[in-house]
Amino acid sequence: MKVTYERYPELPKFLKTFIEYAVTTLQTRSIILTGDIVLDDFSKRYSTIDIVIILEKNLWDKDYDTIDDLINRLVIVNKEFAHSSRAFFIPYTMLSNPRVTHHDIEGIIVRNLQQEIINKYPLEQSDDFLIREKSHVLYGEDLRQHFPIPPIEGFWHEFIENFSKLENAAKNFPFQPTKSPNYEQAMDWVLWFTKLLYSLKNNDLIGRMKSAYWFTNEYPSKSGDFVVEVANCRKRNISLTSIMELVPKSRELMMFALEIAFRLRGIQMTQLKDLMKVENNIANFSRVFMEVRNVIENLR
Repeated sequence: MKVTYERYPELPKFLKTFIEYAVTTLQTRSIILTGDIVLDDFSKRYSTIDIVIILEKNLWDKDYDTIDDLINRLVIVNKEFAHSSRAFFIPYTMLSNPRVTHHDIEGIIVRNLQQEIINKYPLEQSDDFLIREKSHVLYGEDLRQHFPIPPIEGFWHEFIENFSKLENAAKNFPFQPTKSPNYEQAMDWVLWFTKLLYSLKNNDLIGRMKSAYWFTNEYPSKSGDFVVEVANCRKRNISLTSIMELVPKSRELMMFALEIAFRLRGIQMTQLKDLMKVENNIANFSRVFMEVRNVIENLR
């Protein structure tokens, strides 16, 4: 976190305002900082400020107004940080029973200044790992070890469980051309592959920047050069517009990363890139994902 705070000296003031208001207006048991900041991987343009607030009890009607006030205060302190914040208000009961849907208990997620009511523990296995192993308690009890214990090979299980997200993503930029590219989304997906492979190989988490440099050292290739280009744009908080052939390079990275992911499990995949069909610059991944799905089914 030291590097992040030195680079963004206004960030501690923003977090202090959040803590003071949450503690004095809500039944707050613990506030935990997680995400890119604790990995010293924060980018003002591409990161979220991830904060987990464990509440003593369920949220009540007046609490939603209180959270509205909190959001408004944060906007006054730093509008840019407020927009990039993601705060999880989780009643402790929800934390202690993470696999249960609670019909009489509500929490809330605030992201992009919008509120989403939840009645089930909202975090994934990699989030749990990060909180338990690398997060920072900003206030109250140290409840980090109360978070769910990720299963053995949790990163692999999460990858398999969320594989459908990748299938959907492959229909959009950066894997398909578009007249209105979402470069923030492209950044997330490109460096997601490097983080995934690092976690699968080392059963650990590192930031996107470090994962990109690890990837290019571990797997010297054109894809390695590409991810370093992307990571440098992230470090400089600039758009990916300077990167040539972003779409075809993203496709090649995806095929390469999928092959490596299964190779780490001792499974030699067919050359997936040979199954990808491109016509008029539109890629058809149906045979690729069919092959991967068949392998996944055989593993069960």
